[in-house]
Amino acid sequence: MDISQLKMFLSVVEQGGFNKAAAKLYISQSAISRKISLLEAELREKLFLRVGNRIMLTPAGEALVRHSRFILRQIKTATVEISDIANLKSGELSIGAGMTACVYLLPPVLKKFRETFNQVDVKVFTGGTDDLVSKIRDGRIDLGILTLPIVGDDLLITKLLTEELVIVVSQDHPWSKRSQIKAAELEKYPLIIFSKETNTRHLLDRFFKELGVTPPIAMELSNFATIKPLVEINLGISILPYTSVEAEIANKRLHVVRVKGNRLQRDIGLVHLKAEALPRAVSELIRFFSRGNSDGPASHT
Repeated sequence: MDISQLKMFLSVVEQGGFNKAAAKLYISQSAISRKISLLEAELREKLFLRVGNRIMLTPAGEALVRHSRFILRQIKTATVEISDIANLKSGELSIGAGMTACVYLLPPVLKKFRETFNQVDVKVFTGGTDDLVSKIRDGRIDLGILTLPIVGDDLLITKLLTEELVIVVSQDHPWSKRSQIKAAELEKYPLIIFSKETNTRHLLDRFFKELGVTPPIAMELSNFATIKPLVEINLGISILPYTSVEAEIANKRLHVVRVKGNRLQRDIGLVHLKAEALPRAVSELIRFFSRGNSDGPASHT
């Protein structure tokens, strides 16, 4: 058993098949099959079952997934710690973030980080909260910039900032001349909302429950950049982070209203695995984030 076999095995698991794993790794499908066969022969256990066109992990395969990720995580930690000795002249740093963080929070911080540590290879992953947290636990992501709350005894969570969520409508909408609405009015127009796998959606669902309203949901999307143009052409209203619509508000393309007497906010935090010694690349990035957000929460009036 060697590291390349474990990496190929995990690639098959994560990509959902031998052909996709081969394309991802830029090697032939037969090469991966041969490596997996040798691994199965060494372990004397089948790792995959073929069910129609799909593959499924056997119990032995599921056990090997856990151990492989642990082994590769330890190797990565060792590599990062060794590169720390050389003042971060090499190494990798993987970041997971929602789309809003990727567009508005990450760029200025990463710019400063890369100016100081330009030889560290930085990778950014986006996705739903549950998926990104899973990747943090598996060691595939070093640091998450995620909507809170997130719970886990194995995770260290640090609040980064608070930002306001606002109701967004087009300039042609009946609310475009108003600054506030009553809660019950949210049931009058179709809502274009974040998809269910995001923590922001969970926050909105709790908000609606507290208000005692059930808005008609027209569309569920995971990307605010997709939601905004749909609101602009008046296909529905939405509730988005204020920072994500500032430009459109300034350009008179969108209009913001709030529910009277109810301010809606979300907390954004930094999330990583608990560890006795945090890799320097991660601690340095956290330092850049903390410095960049020392002016206080992103709230608006």
